[in-house]
Amino acid sequence: MEFVDVYPTLCELAGLQLTDGLEGTSFAPLLSNPKQPWKSAAFSQYPRGKQLMGYAMRTERYRFVEWAAKGKAPEGLELYDHKTDPDENVNIVNLPENKELVAKLTEQLHAGWKAALPPSH
Repeated sequence: MEFVDVYPTLCELAGLQLTDGLEGTSFAPLLSNPKQPWKSAAFSQYPRGKQLMGYAMRTERYRFVEWAAKGKAPEGLELYDHKTDPDENVNIVNLPENKELVAKLTEQLHAGWKAALPPSH
């Protein structure tokens, strides 16, 4: 779940119609069935200085971040395994054994939030 999901959830629970253009997804279905499949990732972004933006994606196990200036190639990457490092102390992005994982997460990040929507959406 993401913060953008709160508004559509409250609207659904209150019986209000949603406006067009929302990025959030109501998580009301999870209230009656918390074990059902849901979003495959949550997305966020955070500025660093005036030019650099961190584009982050949190999956069930990993947090992956690309740091890039708008329209330019990434200047840095971060990868944290929440199974072994829940406090995100060790960036494992450059470990050789993570090369394929980094490629997969990069593709998932670039596919964006719409590709991470729950199966029923």
